[in-house]
Amino acid sequence: MSCSNYGGLTSAPGSVSAVQHISTRALPLWLKVILSLPPRTMFLLLNEEKLLILEKALQNYLPASIKTYGTILNINRGKISDLEAVVDSWPNFSTVICRPCMKDETNNLVESTLTVFSKDQSSLYHLLMDDNVVNWTTSFTFGGINTSFLELVKDVAACKKFTISIPNSSRVMILEEPEDLRDITPEMTDVASRISCLDPSHAQIVNRNWKYGNDDSGLQFVKSILEKFPSYCVLDETDNPVSWILTYQYGAMGLLYTLPEHRRKGFAKLLVTKMVKVLQNLGQPIYCFIDEENTKSYQLFEKLGFKEAPDIRFSWSWCRPFQK
Repeated sequence: MSCSNYGGLTSAPGSVSAVQHISTRALPLWLKVILSLPPRTMFLLLNEEKLLILEKALQNYLPASIKTYGTILNINRGKISDLEAVVDSWPNFSTVICRPCMKDETNNLVESTLTVFSKDQSSLYHLLMDDNVVNWTTSFTFGGINTSFLELVKDVAACKKFTISIPNSSRVMILEEPEDLRDITPEMTDVASRISCLDPSHAQIVNRNWKYGNDDSGLQFVKSILEKFPSYCVLDETDNPVSWILTYQYGAMGLLYTLPEHRRKGFAKLLVTKMVKVLQNLGQPIYCFIDEENTKSYQLFEKLGFKEAPDIRFSWSWCRPFQK
C-alpha cells in the first residue's frame, strides 16, 4: 500500500472542538445535542491486519455497508492503493470513512470522493466536522452515502460554508445467492461466443455513452477501472463492442449499456450473467446501484434474480465551496 502506516491520530486542536463556537440558535435540536458531546478521537486504519478485521466486521452490517465493504475488500486485495480508512474508534467503531490517502500527492482520480458508512449520527457528525478527516478546502463528492444522513450532511456543509447538490437517489440490487441467477447463456450460445474483455482502447466509446461521463475526467475514470477490474462486452462482426458492462472500484457492476441499434437482443442480460459468474469466482459481493427513475434496468436485474435492499437508498452528493 502506498499510504504511510499510522496506527492512530488524535484530532488537532481547533478542528472538532471548533464546532462548539458555531451559533446554535438556528440548528435543529438533534444537532444541538450532538454539539454538546465531547470531541471524538479518530484513527487511521492502515495496518493490514486491522483492515482485514474491518472487512469482516462490515459484513455484519450489509446491505447498508455494502459500498464501504466492497471498497475495503478491494483495498485488502491490492486492487486499490490510493485510499485509506478512517474510523471514530477501534475496534468498536460506529463510523467508517474511506478517503484518498493524504500523503499521496499523485492521486488525481478519486481525490474528491468519500465513501461513508455509519451506525451513529453523532460519530459521523464529529468525523465530518474534523478538518483532519475531511479536506474542506476543495470540492468533493460523497459517493453513495445513505440518504438517511443527508440532513446531517447538509448541516455540516452549511457550517463549512459549502453548498451541496443532491441528485436522484439510487436503489441497491443484490444477488444474495448466485444459484438464484436465471442463466440465459444456454439460450444464446452464438452470442456468448462473442463475449470479450474490454480493453483501454474501448474507453472512448464507453465514456461517450456514459450518463456521467463524456468528458476528460470521465475518460480517465473509465480507463482506470478497465485496467484493474472485470469488464466484458459483446463484439459485432467487425470486433467492435456493441454492449458492455464494467465493475466499479468498490465492486458494484455498472456502466451497463447497449448501443440503440443492438437493443432487445438479450445482450445486457447475457453480460450481467457473465459478470455474476466472474464475481462469484472472485468471492466478491454481487450487486449494483440503479437510479430510482431507471425502471428498465431495475426490471432487467429483477428478472435475473436480483432483489432490492429494502428501506435504504444511496446518494452521490456533490459539495462545493460557497461562491464569493
